[in-house]
Amino acid sequence: MTTALKTLRAVGYLRVSSAHQTGERHSSLETQEASYFNYCKQNHLSPIATFTDVVSGRRDDRKEYQRMVEFVMLGGAEVIVVKFLDRFGRNPKEILRRYWELQDHGVSVVTTDEDIREEIVLLVKAGVAGAESKRTSERVRANMGTAVGKGIHVGRPPYGLRSIKDIKGNTVTVKWELDPIEAPIVKEMYRLAVEENLGYKSIADKLTSQGYQAREGRPFASFTVETVLNNPALIGALVYGRKPRKKNPDMKIVEVPDFFPAILTQEEWKRLQERRKIRNEAPRGRAQSSEYLLSGIAKCGHCGGPMTGKAGASYKGKQYKNYYCSRATKSVGQCSFYNGHAAPKLETAILKYLGEFSDPQKVRLHLVVTERQDTEKYEVELKQVEKRLAELELQFMTQLDSLLKRKVITEQEFVKANETARAQKAELETRKEDLSKLLSRARASEALIQRVPKAIKTFVEAFQSLEPRLQKAQLQIILKAANIYNDGRIELEFRDDSSL
Repeated sequence: MTTALKTLRAVGYLRVSSAHQTGERHSSLETQEASYFNYCKQNHLSPIATFTDVVSGRRDDRKEYQRMVEFVMLGGAEVIVVKFLDRFGRNPKEILRRYWELQDHGVSVVTTDEDIREEIVLLVKAGVAGAESKRTSERVRANMGTAVGKGIHVGRPPYGLRSIKDIKGNTVTVKWELDPIEAPIVKEMYRLAVEENLGYKSIADKLTSQGYQAREGRPFASFTVETVLNNPALIGALVYGRKPRKKNPDMKIVEVPDFFPAILTQEEWKRLQERRKIRNEAPRGRAQSSEYLLSGIAKCGHCGGPMTGKAGASYKGKQYKNYYCSRATKSVGQCSFYNGHAAPKLETAILKYLGEFSDPQKVRLHLVVTERQDTEKYEVELKQVEKRLAELELQFMTQLDSLLKRKVITEQEFVKANETARAQKAELETRKEDLSKLLSRARASEALIQRVPKAIKTFVEAFQSLEPRLQKAQLQIILKAANIYNDGRIELEFRDDSSL
């Protein structure tokens, strides 16, 4: 009687943080792959496949890492081979959890160039130390949150404010007041941001050039201005927990309104948030710095791409300026329409057309038509998305499972098909959520009917007296987009501030 020895199947996991990473413990992918095959040969393992990631080990959502785990969990292999255990990642807790989970499923993890038992012991110690550190941090955060909830300020005073302590015996009371030097600087920051439409760096440079200084006599930097203008303390609110961190995304926000004297009014704060939102729509502030009035606003009506301003050739001392569809100038495949317009004519036409909407009735009629068109478009797409989601669910529950049981497809094909379907499902669910929001906004236009005519009338009256940069800043508050067609048609999309 003979006994057949089963050859264990092994997969290799290879990872580097960058494509050309090498070093003492950061071997190249080629070196890691060679170690995998050598180990399999020396230990009589059957090499099945390798899974390779070129990404930081701090990320637990590595695509190939997750694919490998799913593959072996479904019985694709009994052994995972890595050169060093840190190829699994940089998070001790995640490595240990995954290591023990794999063991429970009969999958062994082995290393080719180190004693894995020693590494596991080190990871356990690191995990215990990390857990204690985390508990300490959580206690500190909880105490600080409790203090803030009781109306006690923790940390440095917000820029623009100062505290006055009144000590009577064993009792200390704190009174807050506007700092006579810093508060006016904050107001100037606000003015530069909202009225002159400057970015954080430009504000910092301008403040420094005017002789203003940050605390401790330092010159202003962009991050300093950003920190000051993003702090709700400007409207008197004491807030703790505003910045959830990667390892603590659910940080509890504690807010105490009217704790400080306000530097800005609620209306000014709203205008500041509106300006920040507009600036975030254009990369690196290019739309704001452009000399063209419609930059960041004009869109090609055919493809939706931005209409960018370009200076043409000079003729008899006159510089000709035009707007062109940026996609059409790059490739006919991106936009097949020649969509170019003289800048002065297009800007005049849009301003004239915009002026007609100072009449609320005209705005109401425009929004009713736009709302109906948008609603119909979003409803059709939403039905298509929901239908596709239902089909994927059916594929998950019946088709793939049935094919696997009947051995029509292999385990590897099943894993791959599952991965593709899950990715499609996640993308469709995100789009479904976006469409639901768009539908809600398309059906809520009454606020715009009240706001837009008044804003347009004020803008048209003041337009000629404004500098070009301020003209653009004011126009951006009213218009989100002006869709331009090559036959001269113009469709205006008013800005909805309901999300602010």
